[in-house]
Amino acid sequence: MNIIGDVLKELGKMFVADLRLTLATLFSVVLVAAIMQQGWVDAAIAGLLLTLLCIAVLAEAILREVKKRKHR
Repeated sequence: MNIIGDVLKELGKMFVADLRLTLATLFSVVLVAAIMQQGWVDAAIAGLLLTLLCIAVLAEAILREVKKRKHR
């Protein structure tokens, strides 16, 4: 049980470490879910949109980290 607690604690730290990345990913998922709920797109388009949004969020996080490291 201690190992499971340690793993959950580390996962929590990972998500809190980059709050902007976490919130942007969460926003992307909520946005795509809302679009699907309204019936504006089918599942295939929603999956593609979610994939593109996640790639954009990841690219922004990478560029932000590179910029931060250049200024050190």
